[in-house]
Amino acid sequence: MLLPLLLTASCADAQSIHDRIYQPHTTPLSIAGLPGGAALDRVRTADGLLLGGVEIAGKADKPVLLVFHGNAGSADRSVEWFAPLVAQGYGIVAAEYRGYSANPGRPDAKGLAADADAFYARARALAGARRVIVVGHSLGGGVAFGLATRQRLDALVTVGTFTRLRAMAPKIARAFVPNDYDNLAAVPKLDEPYFLIHGTADDTVPAPEGEALQEAATKAHKAGAAFVIAGAGHRPDGAVMAAVIDAVTARVAGTPAPALPAGVKVYPF
Repeated sequence: MLLPLLLTASCADAQSIHDRIYQPHTTPLSIAGLPGGAALDRVRTADGLLLGGVEIAGKADKPVLLVFHGNAGSADRSVEWFAPLVAQGYGIVAAEYRGYSANPGRPDAKGLAADADAFYARARALAGARRVIVVGHSLGGGVAFGLATRQRLDALVTVGTFTRLRAMAPKIARAFVPNDYDNLAAVPKLDEPYFLIHGTADDTVPAPEGEALQEAATKAHKAGAAFVIAGAGHRPDGAVMAAVIDAVTARVAGTPAPALPAGVKVYPF
């Protein structure tokens, strides 16, 4: 969990800060227990690393989700979370970072940007003529914002994402935190539809962080909307997420949006 980890880092050195920002699992990825059609994939980054991830092709009439997980997540857990969408036929490419899940390398902002580029290329190849909807959760939202500055995406979705990495630390500790993932500055530069999702009970990335991103998108007259989920924490329920992603897909396609669950409010930018 990003916020509690950085709150303890006020007197830590750079290595300790790094170890709090990135919390990789060392267990190799597994498709055991994942939805049918799940497969391990391999991508090669521009700096030569061969990284594993998880993908499901999905149906020809459904988009492909490219998912970037949070600082303590993993690609196989991403697929578990989005299983309701996989059941509907969505394809998925669950990216895995360097240094995570037995992948080679050491995670940092520059490296994760290279990882994102490689998995985006894989998602585009898997999707063919279908749309690729990029979804970033928490720290993965920062990775997704970065990708959006280098590529024009079909749509960008962030979930429980912060304004700036340094905003996750108390003022006394901010000098120790790298100036990475300035998501607030990225919002006005977006040239694709942007949708943000935030739970009102998120105690890892507080709701005001999402509200600040929403305000920036509104002021910049971006296409898209904020989906606020009453009572949801940092990782909203998968079924609720599926309904919201369905609504995002409809908005991007210009088709009537399905009804949303009770407690989900939409605020167009």
